Amino acid sequence: MNPSVAQVSVLNQTPPSLKSEQFDNPRHHPDEHAPHITAKRIKALALALITLMLLGLCVLVAIPFLTAITWGIALAIIGKPIHDRVFRFLQSPNAAAILTTILIVVMILVPLGFVSYQVAREASDAAEHIQQQSQTKEIHEQVAEVPMLGRVAVWMEQTGVNVETELRKLLVSRTEDIANLVKGSLFATIQFLMTVFILYYLFRDRKQFSQGLRDHLPLSNAECDTVFTRFAGSIHAGLYATLITSLIAGISGGSVFWLAGLSAPILWGAVMFVLSFLPIVGTGLVWGPAVIFLAVGGHWLSAFIILGWGILTFILVDNLLFMRLAGNKMRIHEVPTLIAFLGGIAVFGIAGMILGPAILALTEAFLVVWRKRMQSSLA
Repeated sequence: MNPSVAQVSVLNQTPPSLKSEQFDNPRHHPDEHAPHITAKRIKALALALITLMLLGLCVLVAIPFLTAITWGIALAIIGKPIHDRVFRFLQSPNAAAILTTILIVVMILVPLGFVSYQVAREASDAAEHIQQQSQTKEIHEQVAEVPMLGRVAVWMEQTGVNVETELRKLLVSRTEDIANLVKGSLFATIQFLMTVFILYYLFRDRKQFSQGLRDHLPLSNAECDTVFTRFAGSIHAGLYATLITSLIAGISGGSVFWLAGLSAPILWGAVMFVLSFLPIVGTGLVWGPAVIFLAVGGHWLSAFIILGWGILTFILVDNLLFMRLAGNKMRIHEVPTLIAFLGGIAVFGIAGMILGPAILALTEAFLVVWRKRMQSSLA
């Protein structure tokens, strides 16, 4: 039976609701909305790329002053208790920041100035002494008097190596390098001034900087507190460990110098205490020239005693004891603590003694944040 004309008309008619659904649903009209969605995605991608490029340029601009930025932040964290007391007394953000910055600068400049003067003076005297040795007893004769080194010296002479000439070049260049090092440079002065500049504003505008970081980090306030606490804890742990190891190095170094018969052992103990805060040079800036000075003068036993003390101090105190103290304060195992400290110095230079442990502490803090989030999502 054939359907009527009315029935065919009804069957071919689409309900208005279905027409509206087909029109509004982008799946039924992909060509109509795809250009708009694609344009939005391209704009978002372009914004992300521009942002990443600008952030990379900011990092590139800041790299030359990484040391100043790092030490400015570290000193601001360490000096916070001093600033809080000064602020309670003065009740002025500007005055408190200025006075606290001056106090910290004086605490740094006085010991560094004292050490620089003493090391430069002694390095110059050592170089003079080495030059005068050429007019008295020859160096190769002194080396030959030592049983363990006599055969080595003879073998080197036979192979055409002039022990005396090469040793004198090494000793003179070494002492001259030390003298030049402590005199500083223009760039070091700029770094120091930048550190002071950053330190002042971190004291004055600490709350604004802290709130700005909180606003830009994809973390809750509690998570930000965890990250900030771990970062500040790494700074305090590094300072605590460095202070203890420096005290040990200074006291033991002064005692060894006294046993070796060197002049002013208390003075040099104090110098080594200050230099222990510089991981790149450290106490070797003092005991290294002392070993050379004693060896050139023929005091081989004293030279070997100081050399042995220097090596043992570097291994046992500067590394093993340091990582134990810092690791306990940071509540992180000693092995990653040592790797972070030494690796930070290797990558970032002197700023690495702060950045290495700080990066480790921040990484551990973010892992804690992720662990807590995963636990709460599974609960």
